[in-house]
Amino acid sequence: MAEDQGVNGDMWNDQATALLTQFNWEKLGDSNIDLPNEEKGKSGVDGLFTYVDSLKTNVTEGVIVEAKRYKTDSFSASSLQSWITILDKKLTNLKNSEELQDKFPILADIPLRTGIIVIWFHNVREYHNFKSTFQTYQANVKLGRKNQAPNRIYVLENDSILRLASLHLSIKALDAETGGRFQFYYPSVDLNSAKRSRILNINYMVSKFILGDFTDKKGIENKVVFYFGGLNIESFQRLKHALIYHSYIDTDKPLIIFTYHRDDEEFRKVKPEVMKLFKGHVDLREMEILGDLPTFMRS
Repeated sequence: MAEDQGVNGDMWNDQATALLTQFNWEKLGDSNIDLPNEEKGKSGVDGLFTYVDSLKTNVTEGVIVEAKRYKTDSFSASSLQSWITILDKKLTNLKNSEELQDKFPILADIPLRTGIIVIWFHNVREYHNFKSTFQTYQANVKLGRKNQAPNRIYVLENDSILRLASLHLSIKALDAETGGRFQFYYPSVDLNSAKRSRILNINYMVSKFILGDFTDKKGIENKVVFYFGGLNIESFQRLKHALIYHSYIDTDKPLIIFTYHRDDEEFRKVKPEVMKLFKGHVDLREMEILGDLPTFMRS
């Protein structure tokens, strides 16, 4: 069987939940739950979550999560297309279900328009060579047009999952250093004021960089950037332009940039230029590169 079901499937569902809850997402009900839909039937989902999105107006969002555990050599473009099509239909049939809203009253007052497929290819050594093929599958996914507002569906695979796990470990280290003072920073968008939160929204999960800050023990505000882009000087120039756009560079406030990718030999060559680019007011740190699921997801 291509997809791991039974014990392994349930285990991966629990591990995906462990990751999302580290970023303060709230789970509704049990795993592998049948939800009453608008067509008077049942829609089975692996998990139902809520989180507060601080990017604009602190709106709480409902999210359906489907956890998949697969082997690369058993996966095809039609698998991904089918999963996304089915998840899109589930969202459409569940978002206005009165019976579902009776079961979880919070859903009566918040949008249920987001779905996430969290897929772990457990033959991790083979995944590296498979990644470009998977990206092609993603690029070719098609969804039918709707008269109503479209659903938002995201796919997190090995790289995205390990990146989020590394982010959590870096924040855990920052919390140990600062006494738990770190918060994500959501810049002003569409005339909405900037906000801070311990909750990571879905947009940040797939972003090239994530902003945050903390006040250190001396009462000084520190700016933090988790950066997932390239390590050449051109990439850092683009990062600086983005930070300036968000008014996130202040010579009076320390700036910490966590880099994720590794190219030690090349980065050593450009590091002096990076320091000069930020006029020396930057502390460059490395995030952990994980080759497999970390302990906090497995336990």
